[in-house]
Amino acid sequence: MKHLLGLLIIIILGFTSCEGRKTQSQALSESIAEFKKTVTFETNIYIPENYLEHQVDTLMSNGFRVKIKTYSDMSKDVLFSNIKDTINYQTHYRNFKFDIRVEKEGQLIFEESFDKQKANKLFGYRDDFVSDSPFYNFDKLAILQSIQVDDEPSLKNKVLIDVMYAIPETNRTALHTLFVNDNGTINMVHVTQN
Repeated sequence: MKHLLGLLIIIILGFTSCEGRKTQSQALSESIAEFKKTVTFETNIYIPENYLEHQVDTLMSNGFRVKIKTYSDMSKDVLFSNIKDTINYQTHYRNFKFDIRVEKEGQLIFEESFDKQKANKLFGYRDDFVSDSPFYNFDKLAILQSIQVDDEPSLKNKVLIDVMYAIPETNRTALHTLFVNDNGTINMVHVTQN
């Protein structure tokens, strides 16, 4: 009887020790895999990081004076996300506002401020473009890349202002020219888009 009881205990110990427990290496690997699935870290990057303002005051040979002020819109940006390993890199490209003031021989003839919404309307960026349109998503994703006065000496009664919008992290750009005549009327022409 003692031998039978001893044999029974050995069989029970044998079966319980073979229950398929994980090794420490397997448990660590599974724990890391589970951690990667459930936890992500976010890194927020803002471009530009701080408030940025730039002013240009141009006196042209045809009697026009053009003042352009561009400044970052600290409350509105375009977000691009890129997940690498367990880190979600979120890059916020700030929109820019711009003010244009045009004088002719000391008299104010045009003055207007533009934010993203007003620029979308001026340049014809809408949310109903099809995906193969050159201006697809420009209403949401494009930001001001540059704005400058085009000092064309042959123009006597107009001011030309070149404005470029681009979608960050792509090669998609759109160049427009604004014409301000000596009556203060503004017109826009699409020059190129990529």
